[in-house]
Amino acid sequence: MSEPARRVRLYYDLVCPYSYLEGVAAEAAEDAGKLAIEWLPFELRPAPAPLLEPRGEHLRTDWPRRVYRLALERGVEIHLPRHQPRSTLPLAACLWATERGALRPFRRALYEAMFCEGTDISSDHEIARAARRAGLAPEGAIEAAYSPDYIRRLHTIRAEAQRAGVRGVPSAVTEDGRVHWGAGPITTLAEDDRVLVQA
Repeated sequence: MSEPARRVRLYYDLVCPYSYLEGVAAEAAEDAGKLAIEWLPFELRPAPAPLLEPRGEHLRTDWPRRVYRLALERGVEIHLPRHQPRSTLPLAACLWATERGALRPFRRALYEAMFCEGTDISSDHEIARAARRAGLAPEGAIEAAYSPDYIRRLHTIRAEAQRAGVRGVPSAVTEDGRVHWGAGPITTLAEDDRVLVQA
């Protein structure tokens, strides 16, 4: 009899390329029955924190050195986006999609819009388009994006994550409370938990 899948809380942000890349590995681990993942949105730059400049020095340095290399290793298409939007609205809509059992296709549609198509995923148009691609009602997604209840839940999730030691995304938190940050821990968690070192 196979062992039960290990439970992990995975914190992500839709505007983070490493969350996108780690999410691909996490979906594969879910499909293989190796991990049972609770996907939790974690907004990296909630207002009034400043957003990254679309052509800022950090992005022009980090992407060639790290993001593209990792994407090539994982066989994932990704491009430096033209926009660096605030992720509050699409993340609030992700909470709504989770309740409808459609987070994965909705989240994937938003990631592809951001990192493959270069669109502004904070716009009503892109949130609605992602909903349609995920088989959800576009009007419901827009309503959820602006819902004070979902936005409050985003803040609550972020505060709880920070109390647990999460400082950025992607971060995986195991049942023993250890936090594993960055692009890579999901594969390690899925394969062999004996070699883990607390981040």
